[in-house]
Amino acid sequence: MIKLSQVHKDLKGKEILHDVSIEAKKGRAYLLKGHNGSGKTMILRMLCGLIKPNKGKVVKDKDYSFGVMIESPSFLEGETALYNLKYLASINNRISLTDIEKALKKVNLYNYRNDKVSTFSLGMKQRLGICQAIMEEPDILLLDEPFNALDDENYNMAIELLMGFKKREKIIVVASHGFSVDKTTLFDEIITLSNGTVKKIEKVR
Repeated sequence: MIKLSQVHKDLKGKEILHDVSIEAKKGRAYLLKGHNGSGKTMILRMLCGLIKPNKGKVVKDKDYSFGVMIESPSFLEGETALYNLKYLASINNRISLTDIEKALKKVNLYNYRNDKVSTFSLGMKQRLGICQAIMEEPDILLLDEPFNALDDENYNMAIELLMGFKKREKIIVVASHGFSVDKTTLFDEIITLSNGTVKKIEKVR
């Protein structure tokens, strides 16, 4: 379990989050839905510890490993997909080449592992972003707009991949301003945000 409890966040005098309380449990998937600037990305940053609240607290029942894709994935364009993933994995020596290759296969990029990222389409870069988030098989997945630029085939691949994580008792939190993703069977709760506040929490199942 990880949760935000009555969290407030100000940046440069502007209130970004106001009295936000949400809780995420293992084996469940959560959709943060709202317009740009509603606070979705800030919540993801706070959950993984990149940003601390000005008021309120982040509560965890244990130490978790995080797989994170926040905003548009950024890679070394002049290097190969495999080089980029190995470079990121070097920060955490728990990730092996086998782990990387397994993740590449899951996102349908294994055959392109030795191609430079500069040759990738937006959809391929998006899949590479998902790949770097999942290659450690983390306890918690935090994904910001993961379905952007994906065609139908790879959208379905991403949904199936996340369903697999959910079945393995992981926590999944996805931020999206779109409306198509909440029609999938992936999400257990849909959290609607507006201007930094939680407007509605809908339990789907």
